[in-house]
Amino acid sequence: MQQQKKIKISAVVGTRPEAIKMAPLLQGLSAVPSIETHLISTGQHHSQLEQVFSFFELTPDVDLKLMKKNQSLNDIAYKAIKGMDRLLEQADPDLLLVQGDTTTAFAGALAAFNRQTPVGHVEAGLRSGDLMNPYPEEANRKLISAIATLNFAPTYVARNHLLSEGIPPSTIVTTGNTVVDALYSITSKVTDLPEEVSRAITNHNRVILVTAHRRESWGKPLADICAAINELVYLFNDVEVVFPIHKNPKVRDVVFNSIVEHKRIHIIEPLNYFDFISTMKHSSLVLSDSGGVQEEAPTFGVPVLVLRKTTERPEALTVNLSNIVGTNTEKIVKQASKILGDTQRAAQIAKSGNPFGDGRASKRIIKAILAWSNGKVPYLNEDESFVYAELETSDG
Repeated sequence: MQQQKKIKISAVVGTRPEAIKMAPLLQGLSAVPSIETHLISTGQHHSQLEQVFSFFELTPDVDLKLMKKNQSLNDIAYKAIKGMDRLLEQADPDLLLVQGDTTTAFAGALAAFNRQTPVGHVEAGLRSGDLMNPYPEEANRKLISAIATLNFAPTYVARNHLLSEGIPPSTIVTTGNTVVDALYSITSKVTDLPEEVSRAITNHNRVILVTAHRRESWGKPLADICAAINELVYLFNDVEVVFPIHKNPKVRDVVFNSIVEHKRIHIIEPLNYFDFISTMKHSSLVLSDSGGVQEEAPTFGVPVLVLRKTTERPEALTVNLSNIVGTNTEKIVKQASKILGDTQRAAQIAKSGNPFGDGRASKRIIKAILAWSNGKVPYLNEDESFVYAELETSDG
């Protein structure tokens, strides 16, 4: 009997969030006998990638090691496209998987498209509605959607964005977000906490976790965020702030010049992802300009104040799991005080579940890929797609 030809799937990642979100999918694909996987790292966040690969027991087949100091986005894109073009010629995959909206994802998708290699876009359809915010991510994800063969939308909101842009419905599969799959795996294995968080819990204090690093936050916006932090520790004597500070000098200089010295404000070095997740799990509130944090915190029932003008993740807003506050000091303090002062609301949030996924996104994506490779349409039946139960109930 002739042996069935394997489906060759390449995947490219360059940053820590991409690797985390791609990891459970790659693990699942590797377990399918009819699939052969090939992992490419561009090394856009090289040191952070290694810990993720180690935790999930993944080894890149190729590392392009693109990063050099003071590179522009065009430098990274040029090198990534050139490197990916060579690798795609060698591997000749049936499908290239890209994740999210980074320069790595866009460069990989474009290199594949130029070789007429089908592209599968994991986390397709996120939109802020502002091409320059977040920058360059909003443009990257729109450009990827235009050339992708398979669009794995995490939610129905994301699916509807794609439909409104004229993306064919047959190419869209609603899967949930793979980050929730990853979180379930991480929290089952990681229990350690940073010293500052352990001490806060021992003292029966509540933790506010803060992250702020985006380009849009540099300068005065970040100083205003710091002013809000200063005010919150004086308003609430049972609150401790944990702020893992980014390595970028444009972030560090502002923070160190703006945060007051206070025993309940802890400015610490960046946490590895697993310590960060443990800290988030034990927090009462998160203040963040990160996109990924907006997806992660609901898994643990932790409310998020979004330190941005817009969000491409409105699902959590719809069910009051997050709130956009921007970087205005007064607005941050007002909304944080509402949450910290309302224990009933905190209890409700903790029971809400995660509108971004249920831990089965990778399984849905794999099923859709197998259906696509066999020419079956639809790739996933309607009753197999991800639906957040609370939104479904409120719509009905």
